[in-house]
Amino acid sequence: MPSLLQTKVVFFDIGDTLVSKKKWLSGAKELISHLKSKRIRIGLISNTGNLSRDELEKLLPSNIEFELFEEGLVLLSSEVGVEKPDLSIFLLAIQHATVSPWETLFVGESLTEVLAAQNSGMHAIRICDPASDFVKLKECF
Repeated sequence: MPSLLQTKVVFFDIGDTLVSKKKWLSGAKELISHLKSKRIRIGLISNTGNLSRDELEKLLPSNIEFELFEEGLVLLSSEVGVEKPDLSIFLLAIQHATVSPWETLFVGESLTEVLAAQNSGMHAIRICDPASDFVKLKECF
């Protein structure tokens, strides 16, 4: 994995990246805690269809709270009106973060979405094996 020492903001996808079947994926919570300890801002970019935030929360693990993520850096497609892999949602995330694209990182499981994030100027990493990949990602910071 590349050196990500200039990263100021990390955006995660939710489904199949951080959680699956109402459970945190192995290493996800630990990675978020580690990044926060390094003063890295944490956000979300997620396709949520027509779900409201309240409806989405009911589908997530009971111990996930949107307060884990910086207010203003939670971009749910149902709220912003655009879905990944549309480039505009990644550009909107960069705009909300008020940093340069190269100071952001998108973490997701979809190759198409990772490539779209890279096209926006973000660094992007595809998660294939969360337990292993989160440990490797943690070592980059």
